[in-house]
Amino acid sequence: MPGRPHMELGEGFVRSEELLLELRRDIDNAYAALELNRDSQSLRRCVVRAIFSFIEAAVECLKWEMRSTMRMSRLMDFLSEKDQETLGSLHIVGARNDRFLPLDQNIKRTFRVAAKIWDLKSFRLNTDGEEFQDFLRAKLARNRLTHPKTFYDIEVTDYDMHCHTVAGRWVQTELQRLIETRIHKFTESLPSDDRKVLFSEILGRSKPLEHESKGEVQDVQ
Repeated sequence: MPGRPHMELGEGFVRSEELLLELRRDIDNAYAALELNRDSQSLRRCVVRAIFSFIEAAVECLKWEMRSTMRMSRLMDFLSEKDQETLGSLHIVGARNDRFLPLDQNIKRTFRVAAKIWDLKSFRLNTDGEEFQDFLRAKLARNRLTHPKTFYDIEVTDYDMHCHTVAGRWVQTELQRLIETRIHKFTESLPSDDRKVLFSEILGRSKPLEHESKGEVQDVQ
């Protein structure tokens, strides 16, 4: 059974930051284990699951933050029907009947709606480069892995590992870029010195995953 928030202790319903940090640690740990046995298919699959758990959670955390914004502003009317479908119900608790979207559509629509709700006119999700194409390849490989029909569907090749690594890095980079754009927007009216302090406090918490610390894509061979 899953845990539940202890509201009497001040715990939130989602605890977004803790959720994403914990899932990032899962990715680090999965890669660290794989480094000791690079040919292990089981450990490769652990890496894939950890990466996509983070990606799925990142999308939902963004939606949670957007729903919070919309509940406070009460301005749902400026969102299109498609935007509202992407955002889902504003209910904090209780059953939601959010429409299922393929992961790539979900990411693109979620980031677009975030930029709209937070008025980030300078932000556009980067889907033009090879990284997004690798993400799409990784998504197809992950789908085969989670819905296997043959033995070969659960095999994770060296090329698959390359795509999965790039996919995880792409989502994290775009998420951080969105957050930084929002912070810049929020702090536009602050004095320069105050902005520097805020950026160092908030953005300084973000660090690359250990396997990305040198800016390299890790291929498993």
